[in-house]
Amino acid sequence: MQRIEFESAKFLPYLPEDCQVNPGAYGFELSLWLSQTLMRQGVVTSYPLGEDWGWFIEYIEGDAEFMIGCGSQAEEGEGYEGKPIAWHIFVKPQLSLKQRLKGAARPEIGVKLGRAILAALRAEGIEPRSEAAT
Repeated sequence: MQRIEFESAKFLPYLPEDCQVNPGAYGFELSLWLSQTLMRQGVVTSYPLGEDWGWFIEYIEGDAEFMIGCGSQAEEGEGYEGKPIAWHIFVKPQLSLKQRLKGAARPEIGVKLGRAILAALRAEGIEPRSEAAT
């Protein structure tokens, strides 16, 4: 799994706190932007889907499926102060039991997605403060 962390005010929520998946769990705007930006690079994802921790988009290539998670590290209400907040994006393979047993992971696709995400952020003038593969 690859994790990218950065700070920005670009993806702050526009709907009120009670419309978020959980208080301080922002990420819809980031995941929507990322889906649209990746599409322009020829990387087709799903529309954003919500989880308790934030939002994600899915990427499928052949039999390989990846979750690209987008979330914030913010306190309730912090997204409405107009100040940069901490964000994270992770790229995680979604493997079936059969794929795990056969060792059918496709790490090169995860690397490709990570590079595309980093390029998109940097094109917006956002320099990640950390990038980690776990």
